[in-house]
Amino acid sequence: MSYIKQVIPQADMLMGSMRSMGYSFEAAIADIIDNSISALATTVKVLFPKSEEDALAVGILDNGCGMGEVELLEAMRYGSKSCEAKRDENDLGRFGLGLKSASLSQCRKLTVASYDKNGCIHAATWDYNYILEQKDWMVKMHSIEEINELPYIEALFKQKEGTLVVWQDFDFFEKGSNDTVYKQLDDIKSTSLQEHLELVYHRKLGTKLQILIDNYKLKPADPFLENHNKTTHIHPISIAYEVDNGEEFQITATPYILPYYTDLTTEDQKKMGGLENLRKNQGFYIYRNERLIIWGSWFGMHTGSKEITKYARVCVDFPNSLDDVWSIDIKKQTAVIPARIKNQLTRKVAEALNISRKKQNHRGRIENIDEEKDYIWSRNVGRNNHFFYTVNRENAVFQHIRESLGDQAYLLDTLIGEIEYNLPVQQIYLDRCNNILDEPDEDQERLIELRSLAINMIKAYSIVFTLEDSINKTLSTDSFSKVKDKMREELINYFKSDHD
Repeated sequence: MSYIKQVIPQADMLMGSMRSMGYSFEAAIADIIDNSISALATTVKVLFPKSEEDALAVGILDNGCGMGEVELLEAMRYGSKSCEAKRDENDLGRFGLGLKSASLSQCRKLTVASYDKNGCIHAATWDYNYILEQKDWMVKMHSIEEINELPYIEALFKQKEGTLVVWQDFDFFEKGSNDTVYKQLDDIKSTSLQEHLELVYHRKLGTKLQILIDNYKLKPADPFLENHNKTTHIHPISIAYEVDNGEEFQITATPYILPYYTDLTTEDQKKMGGLENLRKNQGFYIYRNERLIIWGSWFGMHTGSKEITKYARVCVDFPNSLDDVWSIDIKKQTAVIPARIKNQLTRKVAEALNISRKKQNHRGRIENIDEEKDYIWSRNVGRNNHFFYTVNRENAVFQHIRESLGDQAYLLDTLIGEIEYNLPVQQIYLDRCNNILDEPDEDQERLIELRSLAINMIKAYSIVFTLEDSINKTLSTDSFSKVKDKMREELINYFKSDHD
């Protein structure tokens, strides 16, 4: 007969394992700021040591709703809430692990000090060194004398409200670097941390939230350059998603196409993450309650050449009620687009990608010599009256092959995009100047290939056009320019003989 037996996780082993979850320093700080936002904070300050002589500690101070002793202990508990529980729409947590797992991924000592609604202050510490000794889930509760000695506590005393999170004993920082902990903290605060927070919270900064790193007030990034007069705004779509209990939630998707890079000022480039990241940052930008979760991914959608689609961004918003549907992980660094939603997004994404391709490939007027000729290559006038060449996507041969490929047509787009961007123009020019460029003859094998291609294209055209028009449209393409006169009569005889 079976029976039930309690098995309690071993404190030092589990805490040690959770310290290795793979948080970056930037993502860990953001996880703490999420807790501040959930506590209705309007200002968050990230505090760093000013010199080597200061205590090597990082503080995250907010002016949100504080906690009494009972609430503080609950916040320090691992798994302090159910991931299935219904939460306030402002709650950016999910598993009840973020405060602990994020903090202790960076340091061995986490302290939280907070004012309750009666103006009393409480503080508690998880000390991994102490856990290793005791091998039990032992939180240290502090006296007022101990609280007075905490780093950055004066800032909390001064505002008389809110919560202060303090990180100390940065063991992970010491690995693999010859720099001191202070130097590493000093480097990260003004570079990657600033950029990360300005992007992740860009839709909250300035209106609902103020974040400061020491005394520097963060400015919102603008990955879509929404106010730029050359940004293309595509009409958003709304997708209804019904969960198991029958409740329905809305997901919105809004595509943007960024301006061409020569239309961007230095400030524009900084706001959207830098020109060097233009290609890398294309794709979906997934937001939960206006907090950016993941970006720079097409989630496996076939988009063709990454170079061609680099101006495309799709903003997707969903409520925290759908966290499990999107498979949001503890670190809030990964998500998965549900199949039902992905299918509905495909058409909208295709529309955005098509505009992006046109912006990239046809950013100037086309200047071909003969308007009656269906060219394979287009000669385009770009900025400053400089020319560039692209494959003419409207060319009849191209369209015929593309339609024949069906669902695999994106492979052709990818190939053509790579050919355009890797065309060895300089070497072709040098070979031409040195008279060593071999131009292919219209030999018998080539004539057979062209004849077969022409017959297939005429058959496709003849569904809609007369035989004469079908032959004329086919032979007007660049591919047949050298043989059209001799091939016209042959094709007419072929089809008049009722060949299949």
